Amino acid sequence: MTYPCSDIEQDTKLLTHIPTTSSRAPLKKIFGRHFLQLGDKAKAWQPTLTPAGLNLIVATYMMVAFNAAFWGHLLRLFEGAPMNIACFGVAVWMLTFFTLSLVSLPLLHRPLAAGLILLAAAAAWYQDHLGAVIDKLMIQNVMNTTVAESRQLITVPYLRHMFLTGVIPAALLFWPRITYARVRGLLWRFPLTIAASFLLTFGFLFINLKANVSIIREHHELLGSYQPGATIGALVRYAKMELRAGNVEVKPLGQDAAKGPALLATKKPVLLVLFAGETARAQNFGLNGYSRNTTPELSQLDVFNFKDATSCGTSTAVSLPCMFSPFDRSNYSHERFMGNENLLDVLAHAGVDPVWVDNNTGDQNIARRTGARMVDVTLNPAACAGGECTDAALLTELSAQIGSITEDTVLVLHMIGSHGPAYYLRYPEGFAPFVPDCRTAEFDYCSQQEIVNAYDNSIAFTDHIIASAIKMLDQQDRVSPALFFLSDHGESLGEAGLYLHAAPMFMAPEVQTQVPFLMWLPQKFQETMHVNAACLTDRTSQPVSQDNLFHTVLGLMDISTEVYRPELDITANCRTERTPA
Repeated sequence: MTYPCSDIEQDTKLLTHIPTTSSRAPLKKIFGRHFLQLGDKAKAWQPTLTPAGLNLIVATYMMVAFNAAFWGHLLRLFEGAPMNIACFGVAVWMLTFFTLSLVSLPLLHRPLAAGLILLAAAAAWYQDHLGAVIDKLMIQNVMNTTVAESRQLITVPYLRHMFLTGVIPAALLFWPRITYARVRGLLWRFPLTIAASFLLTFGFLFINLKANVSIIREHHELLGSYQPGATIGALVRYAKMELRAGNVEVKPLGQDAAKGPALLATKKPVLLVLFAGETARAQNFGLNGYSRNTTPELSQLDVFNFKDATSCGTSTAVSLPCMFSPFDRSNYSHERFMGNENLLDVLAHAGVDPVWVDNNTGDQNIARRTGARMVDVTLNPAACAGGECTDAALLTELSAQIGSITEDTVLVLHMIGSHGPAYYLRYPEGFAPFVPDCRTAEFDYCSQQEIVNAYDNSIAFTDHIIASAIKMLDQQDRVSPALFFLSDHGESLGEAGLYLHAAPMFMAPEVQTQVPFLMWLPQKFQETMHVNAACLTDRTSQPVSQDNLFHTVLGLMDISTEVYRPELDITANCRTERTPA
């Protein structure tokens, strides 16, 4: 079928007709004159920027809005040298511009720049309000955080901050028209802008290179507080760490492990209960001489309390794996831990049953070969009524384990302990010996004393849990029991403007590295394993660390293996000669 040429021409005119000013009359009838005028005005007010112009604005905004901590460190470190401050500040500003230049391509530019604003806004909040340092270990902690813990950190002030300083500025990036160069122009403008900003960054640093290099090397907190650079660097280092750790081959450890004569001679299964504490700091532990009696129940029991104990790190993601690894703090790394078996594997090789029950953020890959499980909320619904379980749920788990154990066992109970910032959720309603206590996760709403009161209440509840576990073990006759309590790290409660934990070890205060460590070894266990109580009591006044846990457990459980190091076993010199069975 064919069509007349005139019909085709007419249809083409209809399809390609673009309304001119005079042809807008029908649109006025449909939408109204004021609607069209509003659109014209909005278009007239829409600014036009080059990619470099947008980057200048965004870089300036981020340096002003999200770098209060950075400027504070810079002013302190270069006090009395305004030119040094200016040059270093401009260099870091150019570094921000350089970062933005790397993503200044059509379609990618504004979404990625918006993402950097949101990232810097989030990091700045925790940096300014809690004194947090954003490094790869902090990123590791974030990745291991549970949904429940995340909700406690996302408060109303945080959301307000994110909306005003993050969401709105990020949305405004999509308002102006950006005049990107055509492909031919991009081929030289894009790399030229990147190279120029990179050279200017180092050019301003070279003005006083000697002083700047010295400051950067000796004061990691300076660039560690720069946003978004510190967070971007932390993410990259975390990704590299996980990539390396994920590709390592696990080396066997202690495959020669075997039960010694004392363990073989026991008539009942030996049960060593290891409470892996959370965020308990030694300074607020009543047994260590704290002005408040936060450990009233433990003080009435016969325990060996080591008052000078230090942690391997300042976060669960570091300290907990380090505690169970054969490496001391100076030789520990995430990659080495992932590439080697640990204490639980050695116990399994020896025929001792390792059991991990968790009421926290998981086993941190410690029990990935031997198995781990979360607390069973159905065993104690009252302890888990608030959505998260208090550590009372672990007592129910312990009771169930005692009733079912038929072989020598090391039972690890990973506590929620004093995990912040919502300390008030760590103890049940009605359990608050220290009042008024902070009843929110947002510290800005609480006084310093209320924060300390809530934290001390959580320590007092940990005291109740450990003491109750000891009494439970002491009253049963199915197993030969012993108990350890060792916290993973401490906590800052506002000292020097720091809150929570996970400070880098090079700058971590003692409140984050000094931890409580105690043992309960009943008389029958001492006799079975030939422990001299008087000797061990004297040992409690000497320094110990989490490096000792691996070898002390092997020593007390009478496990013989070539990986055992008696010099790191706290009890080694306090055990008499063991006679063969």
